[in-house]
Amino acid sequence: MSPPASQQERPPAPPFTTALIVVNVLVFLWESQLPHLAKLSLLHRYALNLSTVQQGFWWQFLTYQFLHGGLLHLLFNLLFLHSVGPLLELTLGGRRYLSLYLASGVFGGGLHILVAWLSPDHFLSPVVGASAGLCGLLAAVCALYAEEKVDVKLFYVIPLRVRAKFLLLAVALVTMGGALFPFGNVAHLAHLGGLVGGLVALNFMTAKPLPPMDDEVAEQSRR
Repeated sequence: MSPPASQQERPPAPPFTTALIVVNVLVFLWESQLPHLAKLSLLHRYALNLSTVQQGFWWQFLTYQFLHGGLLHLLFNLLFLHSVGPLLELTLGGRRYLSLYLASGVFGGGLHILVAWLSPDHFLSPVVGASAGLCGLLAAVCALYAEEKVDVKLFYVIPLRVRAKFLLLAVALVTMGGALFPFGNVAHLAHLGGLVGGLVALNFMTAKPLPPMDDEVAEQSRR
């Protein structure tokens, strides 16, 4: 996803996005060099799982967001974060941006655990990844810039240009479909909860989209 056309010339100011990327990479590198048994212990303690949450491991609602299931999982999430994060960070400010990101991840994890509690036989595997928080960022960007046209690549290959509100609708429908009819090794409920969490968190923030840049300001920013 690319920033709305009216914002593409704005200088990026993404220190919190950069920090999130660095932390995720460092955690992955640390996790990757652990022996097998140590890695299993790490997942038991810090990945999100119903059984351990019931034992009081409440910190997992935060820590699972910084663990990943493999290199591709990490890369896709960081590419998405790099694409969506800077614009939302510039719009909200760093602290509110980080709060929305983490709250979306917690909300997504909470929905997953709630449904796992209702149907424990279907949710045995621990959940890891930043995707729920990223879904919250996507929801917030699309809500703030609903009428803007954004560039997306369907399946990371096919270029499309759609209004942000329609992108959010499409992602929500796919996520709800995955939650009702699960496919792949994907925590669809966490993604759905992240979308909802992002919109809920945004509702508690006084945020307005950045104004479009006129031609003169855009020209000055190129110099």
